Amino acid sequence: MRRPGMDPAGEPQKKPVPKAKSNERAPRLTRAQRTKDTAATEARKALREATRQRKAFERDEMRRFTAHLRRRRITLLAILGSVVALAIFVGVGVFSPLMALQIVRVNGTHRVDGMVIERDLASQIGRPLPLVDTNAVRASLAKQPLVKSFSIQSIPPHTLVVNVVERSPIGYLATTHGFSLVDPAGVSIELTPTKVRSYPVIGVAGGSPTSAGFPAAVSVLLSLPSSVRTRITEVQAQSTDNVVLLMQGSGAKVVWGSAEQSALKATVLAALMRKYPARSSSVYDVSSPSSVVVR
Repeated sequence: MRRPGMDPAGEPQKKPVPKAKSNERAPRLTRAQRTKDTAATEARKALREATRQRKAFERDEMRRFTAHLRRRRITLLAILGSVVALAIFVGVGVFSPLMALQIVRVNGTHRVDGMVIERDLASQIGRPLPLVDTNAVRASLAKQPLVKSFSIQSIPPHTLVVNVVERSPIGYLATTHGFSLVDPAGVSIELTPTKVRSYPVIGVAGGSPTSAGFPAAVSVLLSLPSSVRTRITEVQAQSTDNVVLLMQGSGAKVVWGSAEQSALKATVLAALMRKYPARSSSVYDVSSPSSVVVR
């Protein structure tokens, strides 16, 4: 027989657990418990915020560090690229026939024969522009006494331009070897047995540009207007304070004195010559430009 409280298998029968009533309320927390619960919640929030800020800081630091590396890498690549490009450019310019010289052009020549210079530099044809021999150019122009200075300009891909500044003759010096045509610096441009150009003779001691009177004579000639200068056949300057001009054709004489106030004296002389045309016996004394004499 089954005992009371036993199931058919002979095991003790479990008593059913009574269900809680649906309208039974949760136990009310005390004020201290609520305060403790609120503090725990705030602590968790603070911990989460601190964790978020730390991760954000780590991300910013990583981004900043990698940005520095990126900039450094970009800079290195740019430098490397520039070096490679320069090497290619130099290689093409120096060793490639693409930049070979084909044309030599001479500018600024009036009395100098530019064709002579071009023919003299024909040996440079075919060379790369950067390898043109400047010493050869200098040697070629040194053969031209009328060349005062020059400059070289390379115009890729095939042109070399030689810009020439010619010497400007100012007059002749009478020497024991003939007449030496000189520029204002006293550099001899050409030496001929007789005068072959319409420049005045500069009469100075010894016929030398180192004479004391030479700078005074040059200063006077440069101050004259072209209308008067072309009529001067001789400038006598045996000293710096006694410059005399002799005029072509009429044989008139101009007493100039020193080279001081040359610009004013030139203006006064031009006015006197318009008012008193030169005759064979004319003498224009402008040594004191504020008190001139014509006789």
